[in-house]
Amino acid sequence: KLLKPLDAAPDEPVHTVAVLASLACCPGMAPIGGDAEPDHLQALEAAVVQHAAETDSNAYRDVHDKIPPAARNTLLLLLWLLYQAKLDQADFRLEGDLDERCEVASKVAIRILVQAQRAVVEMQWVQPTLALYRTSALLGNGLWSVSDPLCASRMRTILASDQLTFPDVSVRVHAHAGLTTNGSPDRVPFLPMEELAATPPGRLLPSQPVYLEVELTRAHAQEALDGPPVALAGGPPSVLEAYWLVVEGIKPDPEPNSMVHHQPMTVSSVTTQHVRARVRFAAPPPGEYCLRVHVLSSSVAGVEMHKEVGFTVEEDDVPELS
Repeated sequence: KLLKPLDAAPDEPVHTVAVLASLACCPGMAPIGGDAEPDHLQALEAAVVQHAAETDSNAYRDVHDKIPPAARNTLLLLLWLLYQAKLDQADFRLEGDLDERCEVASKVAIRILVQAQRAVVEMQWVQPTLALYRTSALLGNGLWSVSDPLCASRMRTILASDQLTFPDVSVRVHAHAGLTTNGSPDRVPFLPMEELAATPPGRLLPSQPVYLEVELTRAHAQEALDGPPVALAGGPPSVLEAYWLVVEGIKPDPEPNSMVHHQPMTVSSVTTQHVRARVRFAAPPPGEYCLRVHVLSSSVAGVEMHKEVGFTVEEDDVPELS
């Protein structure tokens, strides 16, 4: 309910606290903090409200009376997981068994986040989907913001402890009608993005394929190629940097934007320079259209890119057979 887009503002970004509150309301989460000692929770609440970012404190107050008391207690534990480093600096310490409860809350929340991502994507909700990925990166790294300079510094420190650098990434997008090989409509090669950008997109006709090419470039991969081999603690992971591609169709107000496509763009090697994705969909009726391409990480907090690409669908001037 807290993640469902508002009818009055369906494309409004979803706050991290709203995501955490939704998690806290899940049946497997609410009991974790439900019967905690009230005095201990009150001390935690006071510390969170005092030291959290103003937007987070305000968001907490906003959801406070909208969720059951047990879920409210668990929400405080989740906020502690985000703000632990900042509260440690303020010499605040958890009392009683809250430390153990936070540990349990962390494990369960990460598992439910994965399930929630699938569910929200199925609902085709763009902003909640983006918010879930941001929250995954924050919760997984114990950070509270994707824009706070202190969080960016801590994220770099976390990566450095694994001999990794903060991602230096960019994204390019291009829409076309299907540039074919030897005129065959069944063969649309993956041309270099530079070549695509220099080539006319072709005629986009109603109900015919539209190809959206998305390329993620990892400039920091060159350091791994030029430097000595990186020995990752515990061996190389199956996913080094987890990125997600979300393609949003921009609609005129008051119609809500639509989710055109969603897929992972994973990096499993420090030397990977480019990750390419192709989205194919049927062209809509004739007119001018705009897509907003989001590429963001659910593993590295603060890595998020957005690009818009427009395209024109022409009238099909081929006469119908009588």
